[in-house]
Amino acid sequence: MGKIIFISIVFFSTSIYGQNVGINTNSPTRALDVNGDLRVRTLTDKSTDAAYNNVIVANTNGEFDKWDKASLLSTIQTLAVENKKLTYVSNSPNIGNTVDCGKFSFRFNTGPVPQIKLVSGNSTTIYYTIIHRVNKSTDSFSGTNTLASGQLVTIGSGTGNNSTTGWQTLDATYANNGLDELYITYPGDNNLYRVTFLARNSSATQYFYTMICEKF
Repeated sequence: MGKIIFISIVFFSTSIYGQNVGINTNSPTRALDVNGDLRVRTLTDKSTDAAYNNVIVANTNGEFDKWDKASLLSTIQTLAVENKKLTYVSNSPNIGNTVDCGKFSFRFNTGPVPQIKLVSGNSTTIYYTIIHRVNKSTDSFSGTNTLASGQLVTIGSGTGNNSTTGWQTLDATYANNGLDELYITYPGDNNLYRVTFLARNSSATQYFYTMICEKF
């Protein structure tokens, strides 16, 4: 007995226009143009896989493209508001205690003196204004308060806590029981950084070291 083979062809609303394929559209504008929803049932977490270094993005027309992950993270970091604070007690500054805030790292170095470095390890010249306040008591400042605007420092390239070119001093005249409030800008950047350095006696031989960074 002969076998009858039934061939069933299911037609979808699919169009081929040149080299483009359209689903629910007769005029696809990309290699695959879907006029409707898209569902993917299984996705694998690749957040720690360095080979997956792009993020899928879409515009208002629903067109998908990629954005380099490092560039995206840098953009988010630039736009985000940050508030960082570090306080520790020691008989001298610990150069390993740093505050990373936006494009900058901050620390106290021996002296103590407030210092700055670029997180990237690159080099640039930055401009800042500094307000210096002198300690009066445990909860107030008065006396010889000074304002110095138009300050600049050239940060050299270098990474690591022992880099003498990367780390640069912001106030060479700083002394214990003083407070420095700095307003810093990065070239071509719309953000303003307000950074506070405070080293205050905790005992005869110990000090509170406080660093606060606000990026807005």
